[in-house]
Amino acid sequence: MIKGFYIDNFKSLVDFRLPPTPHQLGSFTCLVGLNGAGKSTVLQAFDFVGHLANGQVASWLKQREWKASDLTSRFLKLKKLIQFELEVEVPGEGRIVWSGAFNTTEMRCTAETVTVDGVEQALHIKDGQLLVAGTDSKPSVQYPVRSMKYEGSTLSFINVRDVHPALGVLKHVAANLRSLDLLSPQSMRRRAKEGADIGYGGERLGAFIHGLPAKDKAALTKALKKFYPQVSELSTTALRAGWKDLRIVEQYDSVQTAPSRLESDARQVNDGLLRVLAILSQVSMSKTTDHSKRIGDLGQSCVLFDEIENGINPELMQKLVRLLLDAERQVIVTTHSPLVLNYLPDDIAREAVLLLYRNSAGHTKVVRLFDLPSTQKKLALLGPGEVFVDTHLEALPAEAMALVKVQAS
Repeated sequence: MIKGFYIDNFKSLVDFRLPPTPHQLGSFTCLVGLNGAGKSTVLQAFDFVGHLANGQVASWLKQREWKASDLTSRFLKLKKLIQFELEVEVPGEGRIVWSGAFNTTEMRCTAETVTVDGVEQALHIKDGQLLVAGTDSKPSVQYPVRSMKYEGSTLSFINVRDVHPALGVLKHVAANLRSLDLLSPQSMRRRAKEGADIGYGGERLGAFIHGLPAKDKAALTKALKKFYPQVSELSTTALRAGWKDLRIVEQYDSVQTAPSRLESDARQVNDGLLRVLAILSQVSMSKTTDHSKRIGDLGQSCVLFDEIENGINPELMQKLVRLLLDAERQVIVTTHSPLVLNYLPDDIAREAVLLLYRNSAGHTKVVRLFDLPSTQKKLALLGPGEVFVDTHLEALPAEAMALVKVQAS
């Protein structure tokens, strides 16, 4: 599980740490704040670090129609390095901290360190050499990274099976980070040929479901029925040239002797159902099995959703929030909806709801929403969502900055 995240010089994120110290991220986190506060940017920063581990930064930029120069903060115009730190805690492996500096000119990390439990260095770049700790049966390895051609992190090219086991765990967690901030029904209606994942916007949803084992497809159908009881089957077909077609089968009672069966192409299915299906496909599936058993048992990594309430009927929100709280995967969402907060138990809301705001310098910062004196007082009388409705968000940045100042003194 990801316990902490730090990034500096990424868009509006300057010296940004999530969550605010001394707290740690839990299995569910909800980000709130005004438009432009930086909520989507935080999800993009997680996604960026995940693609460093994959070595796929250029394709990630192309997908988002960005340039490398778009990544760095406008507040630090001459600074080309993006500093980051990802803290992961895994039972049996301890606490793994991956830190580094990504050079936007060279498109790779020119400094990296991985430490285990704050003592052991599993990976380190020094004097142009990448030093990687080995296992009991394999010696340590050195790579002359200064002369090597690679993209993103050095994790992208090392053979994790032959080196320190913590590196395999870290790469699995980081490379499986998924930010679905571009999720849209228009994309989910498209046909695709391959679907190792559902894609940034859900454009490979049909192909992804087509490739699921029968038991996983059945489990996904069962989960969808909790939201839409009329759904009886998720039907996928391989078409000519490898395209995959997704169809939703619904069963209704009929005035005739036999029940009526309605089969609809994904292009004809309502937006809300498609969005719920995409969310379910990411948070309610069985654990991954494409790695070694030791790594596979860790399950999948963190998944991030922007404006989780979009396109979903309010009557379904309680079920959705419960699904997110019970998910096998760690979940981070952003929301503008008080309904999302109102279905959170008070104790979870106190820890999990984080307010993003811009400080006086324009940098995105974060505090726990219910650490603020005004919201803390209201929470004693109202539900989390009611506090959210009863609060003027425009007034909170000043209160947050005052709280941070007091905490720092």
